[in-house]
Amino acid sequence: MTNYSLRARMMILILAPTVLIGLLLSIFFVAHRYNDLQRQLEDAGASIIEPLAVSSEYGMNLQNRESIGQLISVLHRRHSEIVRAISVYDSHNRLFVTSNYQLNPSELQIPKGEAFPRHLSVIRDGDMMILRTPIVSESYSPDESPESDAKMPGNMLGYVALELDLKSVRLQQYKEIFISSVMMLFCIGIALIFGWRLMRDVTGPIRNMVNTVDRIRRGQLDSRVEGFMLGELDMLKNGINSMAMSLAAYHEEMQHNVDQATSDLRETLEQMEIQNVELDLAKKRAQEAVRIKSEFLANSSHELRTPLNGVIGFTRLTLKTDLNATQRDHLTTIERSANNLLAIINDVLDFSKLEAGKLILESIPFLLRTSLDEVVTLLAHSAHDKRAGADAEY
Repeated sequence: MTNYSLRARMMILILAPTVLIGLLLSIFFVAHRYNDLQRQLEDAGASIIEPLAVSSEYGMNLQNRESIGQLISVLHRRHSEIVRAISVYDSHNRLFVTSNYQLNPSELQIPKGEAFPRHLSVIRDGDMMILRTPIVSESYSPDESPESDAKMPGNMLGYVALELDLKSVRLQQYKEIFISSVMMLFCIGIALIFGWRLMRDVTGPIRNMVNTVDRIRRGQLDSRVEGFMLGELDMLKNGINSMAMSLAAYHEEMQHNVDQATSDLRETLEQMEIQNVELDLAKKRAQEAVRIKSEFLANSSHELRTPLNGVIGFTRLTLKTDLNATQRDHLTTIERSANNLLAIINDVLDFSKLEAGKLILESIPFLLRTSLDEVVTLLAHSAHDKRAGADAEY
């Protein structure tokens, strides 16, 4: 158990920093590389859309859909690995021409109420990137106020929208993650090799010493730690060997004392056996007396319960007949007294269990007023006969 625990701790101390540093470096490398790829994709999109906006000025002035359509189709085919669609919208935010009619034009269209772009704008949405740039005549100045953009002056002819596919970036990111994972696994493998070598050099001598200590524990006091060890391990080896020699000397002395004490104890044990026999006989007699007493109490209580249960039963039957108030009160008192007496008998039977250790005491709440009323009711008749009063004040 000790070897396994030490081995596990050493492995954790060796692998944990390696894995943690490798994981942090991989995350940083992948995130940095992903941002670089997105910037490269954004730059590639800007290099497509900005010249296209300039080239589309002439076609937009002439409302020549064919020339602009051919231009965006050529660009789409040339960059088909990253471009999903190129769309041109007029000054009224209506689709003028697009390179991919299978997509919903509203995906690239500026939402209603938003101002037209004055410069190149970039929007990222899931696995796609949307770039928009205005198509303006040569007389348009980008330094004009946003109000003039929202109103679409005559020198703004529309805008170009480009949708780029980020799947290639995702694929490249997965490649980077795979490469980082392979490199991290390679580093972990190297760390495992060095860790295994270190554990073998450390745990081997420790295992030897543990086995020697275990043999000493089992009584083989002539066992010694053998082998060449360095540093603290050699000091520990010498300490174990010295301890084994001290234990051997102490064992010899202890054995002599044990032999001498054994003879004395033998005589004492003989006397104790005689006393134990006498005590056992006395214990049996006491237990028999307790058993007889308990049986007597139990039998007495059972014999008392039988007539009491008869009194209680016939009292309850009588209470079910037509009685006047005084008779019903007397019978109720008789029933209550009989129940109380039956409870006392049960308590006596419980006390018979005291010596057997089976008595259970309970703490149960009760109404003091009800108990006092029962006592007054039971004593009222006797007090009346003796011309005395019985009353309870609360």
